[in-house]
Amino acid sequence: MKSKILSIIFVLAILFLFGVTYYSKQTVYNDDNVLGNTSGNLLNGGLFCEYDGKIYFSNPEDEGRLYVMNNDLTHPKRLSNDTATDINVAGKYIIYGRHNEKQIQSNDNIFSQNYTGMYRVQKNGKNMKTLFDAVVDTVNLAGNTVYYQKNTSSGFSVYQINIDKSNEDMLIEDPIFPYAIDNGFLYYSNVKGNHYINRMNLQSKEQEVIKEGNFAFVTIAAGQLFFLDLENDHALSCMNLEDNKTTTLLTEPASTYNVTADGTYLYYELDNGTDNGIYRMNLNTKKITCLKLGNFNNINLTNEYAFFQELDSNTTYIASHSSNEQAKEFQLK
Repeated sequence: MKSKILSIIFVLAILFLFGVTYYSKQTVYNDDNVLGNTSGNLLNGGLFCEYDGKIYFSNPEDEGRLYVMNNDLTHPKRLSNDTATDINVAGKYIIYGRHNEKQIQSNDNIFSQNYTGMYRVQKNGKNMKTLFDAVVDTVNLAGNTVYYQKNTSSGFSVYQINIDKSNEDMLIEDPIFPYAIDNGFLYYSNVKGNHYINRMNLQSKEQEVIKEGNFAFVTIAAGQLFFLDLENDHALSCMNLEDNKTTTLLTEPASTYNVTADGTYLYYELDNGTDNGIYRMNLNTKKITCLKLGNFNNINLTNEYAFFQELDSNTTYIASHSSNEQAKEFQLK
């Protein structure tokens, strides 16, 4: 009798483990209105992404491998051996672009056949799933759909695919950048032909021009579009989506920029040749603070911090939104 009971317990345990394994691999879907990262971060490589009290990031001290840490910068932990960019986090998953081709080969990755691609992994780093196994650029998660640039004969055309790897389809053949998604619309500037700012309804696929001109690097934050005006020496401007009023924020040239999600702070790399550096503008008071002189890129923002990289270097700097101190080198605690 005792052996029979033990056999039953053993079978039940096996069934339980099978059930846990099975359900852990089933796709858990997001709310339709969730976004995987801010458009400003994606413009700057998507190297940092804050979600639910955690910061997921491409660790500059470890060949850009995917890490997570608390939002107070403590307890960093490697989640993947992949060099990750375009990091998107929502619900159960991290979705990112893999770029392992420049890694120093080690026992961890020497047998890997796919050095590039787009992948989905749980937030604990487990149960990786391939969404696309070739070169990708600009990965943007909105709801349960991933919009990404795929190399085609026309350049990096924009495709879409569901997070369960279903319904892959071309969205826009032209090589535009799908950074800015908000309330079911994609905002972008044309790369070929005119450089107008357009809006696409992601459900109906209808497109319309919302601003004529010569523009680039369109992002969105707090109900406003931000962009560089190429006809005016790369001046940085914004347009309110409620009344279409355009305001010039910066007349000197900027090479890149980012805006906090609440629309309070603008960070930018001034590129005037004399005072190059990372600056912060309070968009409410218009006060400008120089955080670090030099040439930098990849400005990524979380709720509390700004991260940016020295040009042609892996050195990353950090500054707090609430501090006027100079930026310091970012080092893991």
